[in-house]
Amino acid sequence: MINKQNDTKYIFVQVVLTLAIAFIPIYFYLDASVENQRIKDKIGLQNYSDSVFKRIKNFEQENNDIFYYPRSNIYRSGIFKNSDKNIFATLKESELLTFDTNFMEYENSVCYKRYFPPNILNAAYVTVCKDINNTQIIYNVLILLLSITCLIFLSSFFIIKQSTEPYKKLNKYLDNFIKDAMHELKTPLGVARINLDMLAMKTDHNKYTSRINSALKNMTLVYEDLEYYIQRKLPHRQKKDIDLSSFLTRRIEFFKDLADAKNIKIITDIDDNVDIYFDEMELYRLVDNNLSNSIKYSKTDTLISISLKITKEYFVLTFKDKGVGIKDKSRIFNRYYRGDKISGGFGIGLSIVKKICDDNGVKIRVNSKVNRGSSFRYFFVRKTL
Repeated sequence: MINKQNDTKYIFVQVVLTLAIAFIPIYFYLDASVENQRIKDKIGLQNYSDSVFKRIKNFEQENNDIFYYPRSNIYRSGIFKNSDKNIFATLKESELLTFDTNFMEYENSVCYKRYFPPNILNAAYVTVCKDINNTQIIYNVLILLLSITCLIFLSSFFIIKQSTEPYKKLNKYLDNFIKDAMHELKTPLGVARINLDMLAMKTDHNKYTSRINSALKNMTLVYEDLEYYIQRKLPHRQKKDIDLSSFLTRRIEFFKDLADAKNIKIITDIDDNVDIYFDEMELYRLVDNNLSNSIKYSKTDTLISISLKITKEYFVLTFKDKGVGIKDKSRIFNRYYRGDKISGGFGIGLSIVKKICDDNGVKIRVNSKVNRGSSFRYFFVRKTL
């Protein structure tokens, strides 16, 4: 079923994958931007060193008594003698160290060293430094990533919305069709069962009416599964106290005709007065699906064991058959999965059971051997007083 949650998941996956691919050119862009910033910093340091040298030349030509050293909010500098003794400096202490190359990068700053010709201040060279600041680059990359993410999200949303719209319409059409079909089936099923009961009262028991009754019960079970599946989200479910012992006994009696048709004997071991707090419709689906499957997948002339036992922490409901067994236990609760396509059904029964158990905190244990049989155990947590 296609829904908004799936749409969001697909969009998220699309965005992540596209960003993963886009990260490669973004990485090269980031690397190139950092290198470009280094070049700009070096040019700026060179230009500032030129301004210091020009200031010294102007001072010499003007023959002033006071030399005003140039200052900047971006650059730090200092003029030094050949003995590496500073004449004047606005540098940090770590930047006063001498270095042989023209450019040197420290932890958080980059420096440039330029030698002077003879001058009135006897300055041999100037050192100019500035802080390394890649904030603008990071800001640009973040803006780029945000823009790409928004663009991908919007385009993915539009594409997925357009591509899934026909399927959504088809699903809606199928849902309406199933609802209408079920509405049309409900009346004839009821009429058939009533007339069959009246026929059974007027005639002696025979195999033909038994077979018709079994077929109608199977159709009823499929109908009730589909009805529950369609209406499961409607807010009309209501839990109440149910005597599971009596409930289970009545359902076993209901399935007796189906078991008799295959000459299957049902053995019961049911403790009395097992009260649970449960939704009755959900309990019908849980018990009926297990009873139906036990009979459906059992071999002719075999036994089915059904027990309801009280333990310290749980009420344990067990369905055990000697049927064909389960080849792949990991898939039996998947919707539309059928272990034996010959036996019919839509494959939604156990998926409904699993959802009911998950919603009500009922634990499930499944044991099975191929051609040896299966057992389904359900652990209902006992109410604490």
